[in-house]
Amino acid sequence: MRHRGSAEPSGGYPVLEASRSAGIPHPSVCGGRGRCSTCRIRVLHGLDGQPEPAPYERATLARIKASGDVRLACQFRPLHDISVVPVLSAGRTRISEPGSSRAARGQEREIAVLFCDLRGFTSLTERRLPFDTVFILNRYFEVVGHAVEEAGVHLDKFIGDGALALFGLSASPDLGCRQAVEAALRIRQGVADLNKAYGSELERPLQLAMSLHVGPAVVSEMGYGQATSLTAVGDTLNAASRLEDLAKELDAELVISDDLARRTVLDLNAHERRTITMRGLTAPVDAWVVRDAWTLMGQGIVSEGSEK
Repeated sequence: MRHRGSAEPSGGYPVLEASRSAGIPHPSVCGGRGRCSTCRIRVLHGLDGQPEPAPYERATLARIKASGDVRLACQFRPLHDISVVPVLSAGRTRISEPGSSRAARGQEREIAVLFCDLRGFTSLTERRLPFDTVFILNRYFEVVGHAVEEAGVHLDKFIGDGALALFGLSASPDLGCRQAVEAALRIRQGVADLNKAYGSELERPLQLAMSLHVGPAVVSEMGYGQATSLTAVGDTLNAASRLEDLAKELDAELVISDDLARRTVLDLNAHERRTITMRGLTAPVDAWVVRDAWTLMGQGIVSEGSEK
């Protein structure tokens, strides 16, 4: 496409807005705020003499290792005519249209995240009939879903025998952190009840691996058609997933990031503290390893309710 630049150096017209004005589909998940790279374009002709990227645009382009002829359409305000082509196709969703919902475009929020999985579940099911496995999994999913709903938050998805829940979507991050701890302890309590009720059906008790973390993430509707749902992506989710992996590696029920723990009433001084360096993250994550989440039940988050 061709873009006619502005004659006024201070009044350049963003390429993204030019696309929208011309009715050309142009992806921009963050809504044109320079918070993503989905609107990026490759400049075919006319790049000489154009303004250099501002620091924010430069940082985004550096993070994706963009070549010198790539710019962010929402930030690039050309001073004279150029020819460009979008790097990414808009597909069928047309998420850059001005009328798109905020949820569809995505918004950055500070949220708390819970990952929950079963340790060793594959080996647990190897000698079971598939329908018997379905029965046990559905009871487990019921426990997780009920625990999250009781905490008053959003259950994102089930993946295999794992689950992801997001907290703080409609509340403050501090409240979201407390809700996340509450949900984790309710899950621990519910799984203990499952082991008691179905002990004769299980070769060994169901064992949890959970993680809790808090931080910024992009919350957006993702998927296609009826399979679209509200979810989140970003470094916070990646770190939380890695903390869940750590719980499995250490045979622990729960790993809580120090960032989240400090926003709650939990006293974790009796538990092991670790500093974890994660690939792709610039800063390490301090976390607490809780071998048995039952030890947290008396700290005023939820009532103990049932016996271990």
